[in-house]
Amino acid sequence: MLKKFITMATVSVASATAISAQPPASIVLENETLRAEVVPAWAGRLMSFGRKGGPNALWTDPGAAELTVGADGKALWRNVGGEKTWVGSQGAGWRAFAGIGEGSVWPPPAWFDSEPFEVVLNEGNRLLLRSGAGRFKVGMEWECAVEREFTLDGDTLVIDQRLVPAGGGQFEGPGALPLPDDIRRLWSITQVPRPDKVAMRVCGEGRHSIAGEIQMPRDGPAPGWVWIDIAPMAKWGKIVSDGDALSVALPDASGRLTISQTADPRHLSAFATPGRAMVYASPVDYSPSAYVELEFAAYGPDAAQCVEMRIDPVEWNAGQGAGD
Repeated sequence: MLKKFITMATVSVASATAISAQPPASIVLENETLRAEVVPAWAGRLMSFGRKGGPNALWTDPGAAELTVGADGKALWRNVGGEKTWVGSQGAGWRAFAGIGEGSVWPPPAWFDSEPFEVVLNEGNRLLLRSGAGRFKVGMEWECAVEREFTLDGDTLVIDQRLVPAGGGQFEGPGALPLPDDIRRLWSITQVPRPDKVAMRVCGEGRHSIAGEIQMPRDGPAPGWVWIDIAPMAKWGKIVSDGDALSVALPDASGRLTISQTADPRHLSAFATPGRAMVYASPVDYSPSAYVELEFAAYGPDAAQCVEMRIDPVEWNAGQGAGD
């Protein structure tokens, strides 16, 4: 059977719609330990996570007074915070979706943040959401959707997300229509109140790339971990590193939010590759309050990603890192 190949130029999406300034209904997941709130109408975004009765570990701005023009020039990207997913590589993949100009990497297509997700399954501690399939389309033959699945498992929130072929198709195997490499990537992006420092668990070759005011990491709280200092920065800064876990103190100092990417990393020569965590810090005077983004990207033939969130004790035990 002849195998079909596609190029980035053949990918198209429907026009975006602006996200509402008013927070729509959320779905609550909870067990004896944790509580999480997800907003399906905001691209399946996680807007609250923490211990039951404790503070929200995430930075959110549901009113989002600041509007950013979307990549399509029509819709508005609204920075409401929380944890979300984006699809494709920064730059090339986003240009394919919404015609971002050559050399531009920001903002992403506005519909990433405004696509309403359908509730497929809601079991109290497990929630499965799916986007509209028409957003990712190749010619008249092929399209796929994004699925986000949230599961509370003891003291851990597991977030599985994947690209799913519409109509029962497949990405690999005989007769499959393969995804372009720049699309076969999923991000998990979590915004948290800006801390003084972020702990990162280093993996792979231990490489770091920095931009803005951020400094190179220093020795961390445990073997295999480093500290990324945020407090000295007045403006923005970011670091892209070989890392598979990030940890920050909660706003009330009652514990630490730790996020890890669980799949085995595949190192690629690209901006944000699997096994390379990214930390972006907003300017300290960002309104209504400063934040930090904790990001992971995953690439693979199954176009899937899995991250885990947990609330750890605030103190680091000797010889251990967060979540160990």
